[in-house]
Amino acid sequence: MLGVAQWHSLYSNRTSYLDRRITSVEFVGNINTASSDILDMIDMKKDMVLTQELLDADMKTLFQSGYFFQIDIQGENDGDGVKVRIVVKERPRVKDIDFIGADEVFPSDLREKIPLKENEIITPKKVQLSKEVILKKYRDEGFFLAYVRFELDPVDPDTNTVKVKFIIDEGEEIPVSKINIFGNNEIDTFEIQGILDLKESGIIESGVFKESAFETDKQKIVGYLKSRGYVDAEISNDGTNWEIKWENSKKKDKRVVIVNYKIVEGEQYFYNGYTTSHDMTLAPNNMPLYLNKESNPVGTPPEEWKPVYELKYLKNQFEFTDNDIGEVFDESKFQKDRGSINESYSAKGYLFAQVIPRRKIIELSEESIGRYENCQKRSSPESVKDCEEEFQRLNIPKLRKLYESNKNLHGKKFIHVDFTIRENNLAFVENIIIKGNKKTLDRVIRRELLFKPGDLFNSTLVNRSRERIFNLGYFKEVNFNMRPGSDETKMNLIIELVEQPTGTVSMGGGYGTITGFSIFTQLGENNLNGSGQQINGRIEFGPIRRFLQLSWTEPWFNDKPWSLTLSAFYSSRTLFVGATSITENNNQGIKEAASYERAGVGVSAGIGHRFLINWTHFHRYSPSFFASTRPSSLVSDQVLAEVNRGWQFRSQMTNGIAYDNRDNVFNSTQGFNLIFSVDNVGQYLGGESHFDQFSPILEYYQNWFDYTFFGLIRKNALRRWRVVQQFRTSSVFTFERAPKYRNQDKEKIPYIQVQDRLFLGGYESLRGWFFDDKYYPDEWKNGAASRILFTSELRFPIEPSLLWFVIFFDAGAMYEEVNKAIGERKESFKNYDSIVTNQRYSDPSGAYIFENFNSNGQKIPISPYELNDPDRLVLSGRNISLQNFKYSWGFGLRIQIPVLPLRIYFAQKIRYTGDSEHPFSVYPDTNAFQFVFGIGDLRF
Repeated sequence: MLGVAQWHSLYSNRTSYLDRRITSVEFVGNINTASSDILDMIDMKKDMVLTQELLDADMKTLFQSGYFFQIDIQGENDGDGVKVRIVVKERPRVKDIDFIGADEVFPSDLREKIPLKENEIITPKKVQLSKEVILKKYRDEGFFLAYVRFELDPVDPDTNTVKVKFIIDEGEEIPVSKINIFGNNEIDTFEIQGILDLKESGIIESGVFKESAFETDKQKIVGYLKSRGYVDAEISNDGTNWEIKWENSKKKDKRVVIVNYKIVEGEQYFYNGYTTSHDMTLAPNNMPLYLNKESNPVGTPPEEWKPVYELKYLKNQFEFTDNDIGEVFDESKFQKDRGSINESYSAKGYLFAQVIPRRKIIELSEESIGRYENCQKRSSPESVKDCEEEFQRLNIPKLRKLYESNKNLHGKKFIHVDFTIRENNLAFVENIIIKGNKKTLDRVIRRELLFKPGDLFNSTLVNRSRERIFNLGYFKEVNFNMRPGSDETKMNLIIELVEQPTGTVSMGGGYGTITGFSIFTQLGENNLNGSGQQINGRIEFGPIRRFLQLSWTEPWFNDKPWSLTLSAFYSSRTLFVGATSITENNNQGIKEAASYERAGVGVSAGIGHRFLINWTHFHRYSPSFFASTRPSSLVSDQVLAEVNRGWQFRSQMTNGIAYDNRDNVFNSTQGFNLIFSVDNVGQYLGGESHFDQFSPILEYYQNWFDYTFFGLIRKNALRRWRVVQQFRTSSVFTFERAPKYRNQDKEKIPYIQVQDRLFLGGYESLRGWFFDDKYYPDEWKNGAASRILFTSELRFPIEPSLLWFVIFFDAGAMYEEVNKAIGERKESFKNYDSIVTNQRYSDPSGAYIFENFNSNGQKIPISPYELNDPDRLVLSGRNISLQNFKYSWGFGLRIQIPVLPLRIYFAQKIRYTGDSEHPFSVYPDTNAFQFVFGIGDLRF
C-alpha cells in the first residue's frame, strides 16, 4: 500500500521539522509567478538546515514581495530530512484597465501616469495611489469636483487576471471669476495679470481654474518683478490663496474660484556693472588652488599661469554691458550672464567650474558717491589704495554723471556684481545610465552617443547626442540629467526616455500637380525588435502613378556606424509631354495633350557611413529595367522610338556626402542639412542610358523669434511657438556621356532618355506654375537636362505640432546641354537667329503681333522669339541669371495631420523686372492667385 504524503504547517509543528536537512523545496498555487522566480526570492535551498530564523526570514520576504496575499509553508518527513512545500495564493494581475467616463482627459495620459499597470500585481497601495494620480490630473485640468471609484471584474481562475475599472465622474470645470493682486505699489495690476496663465472668465477667455497654473503663476509673478528690478520681491503665503464660492450665494447654481496673490515688492534696483576675475587663492604648495591644473602643473612660474578662458572672452558673452549702467537691474538677464560662463566652461569639460557672484549695493546719493571721490582722506595708505581700486571698479565717475543728470534716480539702489570664477577640475563621464527603454535595446541608444564612459565631459557633444537620440523617432521624450560621481573629477549621466510606438500601419493619399492624386497603404516597423532595424512596404495607386516598394535597413551594421539598405521596387507612371503641332502655322500653333506610360522594376543595395559627428557618406547601386508603353497619338517621334525599343536596362551608381546638424528632423527650427550626390548612369556600368548627374541640396533653418517676442511676454508655453524660416536650394545638373563597351546611335537611342528629363512647375517645385506653362520656353515643356530651384518659406505656428501659416517665395530655371540638340533640333539650335530674322522679314506685321500680344490681344511681357532663344537655354555661367528664372510668391497653410499632411497654398506668378526699386511685378495677363493643393510632402 502506497503511503500518502502528510503535509503539516511548519509553524504549528516546528519541533517535528526544525534543525533537519531540507531535501526539496516545491511550490503550489502559483499561476503567474514562476517557481524559479519564487526560489530566487528566498534563502531556503536544498541541503540547507531548516531553522526558525530561515523560516521567519523567508516568510517575511514573500509577503513583502507583494505578489501573494496568503502564504503557508508546510513540511513532510523525508527520512532524516524534511520536504518543504510553500503554498501561496497570488494576488491577481491586471488584465486590462478601463477609464469609464473619461471624456475631458485622454485615457492614454491617465494610463501612462498611474502606478497600476497591465500584467502587474494589484495591491491596495497601487490602487489608492492611482486614484490620487487621476484626481490630481483632473485638478490640474480644472475639474475640482471630479470623483473616482474603483471596481474589479470577477477574477479569471485560469489566468488569475482581472479587468480593472476606474469609474470617473468628471464634474464640471470651475471658472475663475476674479484674480485679486495685492501689495503692488509700482507695477500695474493689469501688467501682472497679462503674464499669468490663469485668466478671468469672460467673452474671450474661458478662465478655467487649474491648480498647476496657480502654482506656476506665483513663480512667474516673482520672476517678472525681479526682471523689473525688484530683486527682493516675493509672494507672501499670508494672503495668497484660492477659494471656491457660489457665483450667486442665493441661487447656488454655479461655482466659481476667487484667486488672490499678495506681493511684497521691495525696492527697485539698478545696474552698476560687473567685475569678473579668477579665484587665485594659493594652495600650501604656492600653486593656484582653483585654476585649471591641466595647463598649470606644479612648478609653473606665476607669470605663466593660464586660465581656461581669458576674462575678455567671458565678458563678450554678457548681455549686460557697461553701456547699461543706470538701467533697471534685470535678474533674468543677470542669471543668463552667469549661466553663459558655466556653459563656456562645460563645453570644454569643466563641468565643476563655479561662478560665485557677490553683490555690492551703492545708493545714488551725494554722501555715498563722495565717500569714493575723497579717497585721500582715508586714515591709512592701505585704505587709500582700497578706496581708489573701488572708485574704478564701482564705476563712480559714471554714477556721478547719472546723479547730476537724472534727479529721478537720487536715492535709488545700484547693484554691482563681482563674479569670481573657480575653474576647478575637469569632469569625466564615469557611468551612463539609461532608463525608460522597455523595447529599445541599450546598444541602440549608446551608439548614438558621441562620448563614452571615461571621456571628458563636453556639453556640446552631450546636447548633440540628445538630438541624435530624439531624431531616431523612437522616443517622445529624451532627457539628460547629471549626478555626482565617485570623486570630485567624475559625474554620472542619466538618460531618461519615454518610448513611443514605432510600428506603422497606415493608409493615406498624396497629390501633386505632376504626379497627380494617389492613395497608398504603408506597413512598417522603424525599430524592429528594439534593434533599430527598419522594414517598410508601400503600395501606391493612382491614375497617374502606381508604385510598390519593399525595403530593409540596418542603420548600424555589426554595431559599427555603417548602414546597409536593401530594396526592390515596381513603378508605373503616366508622363505628360509637349505634343507635336497640329497646324502649319508655327506662330499660332495649336497644341494638344500628349502622354505615354513608363514602367520599371529594379533593386538597389546601399551602404552609408557616419563620421565626424554630423557627416555621412553614402553609396548605392541600382540596376533596373524600364519600358515605355501606351503612347497617345501626338507624342514626339522620340517617344515613339522609345516605345518601340521595349524593355531597356539601366545601371546606376550613386555616391554622396551629407552634413546634417538640424535640431529636429521632424520639425526643424534651426540648423543645416547639406547633401551632395553624384549619379553615374551607364558608361562602364552598361545599359542604354549614359550620363552623369550632380545633385547639390542645401537646407537652412533660421529661428527668428518665438511668441514671447524676445521675452516681452513671459510665458514659457509660448517658447514652442517659434517663427522659423526655411531656405532651400535644390539643383540637378545632368551631363551626357558615351557608352564604353559598344556603339550606340543616340539619335535612335538617346543617352539621356525622356524619363530622365527634369520638369518645372506645380506643387512639387514651382508653386503657381504648370509644367507646360505658356511662359515657359518650348524646350522646357519636354523636360530639360539641368534644373535649379530655390525656395524660402516663412512659417508662423498656429498650433506648433499641427498647423502653420506660411509665406513663400519660389524661383526656378532649367537648362540644356548643347549636345542634347541632335537631328532636326540640332539644325534649329544652330540656325535659330536666321530663322527668326527670316520670319520677321517675310511677315513683319504677323511677327510683330506674335512677339507682343497673345491670342486675346493682351500685351505679353516677353517675345516668344526671345523666350525660346537657345542661347538663353544652354547651361552656362552667363545664363544662370535672375532674368532667366521663373518666380512665384504666395501664402497658405501647412496642416500636419498624421498620415495625411495637407498643403494649401495660393500662389501668384511674378517676373523679374531688373529695376532695383521694383525688382518684381506681376504678369499683366495672368495676375490672379493660383490655388495649389498638395497631400503629402512631395517638395523637390
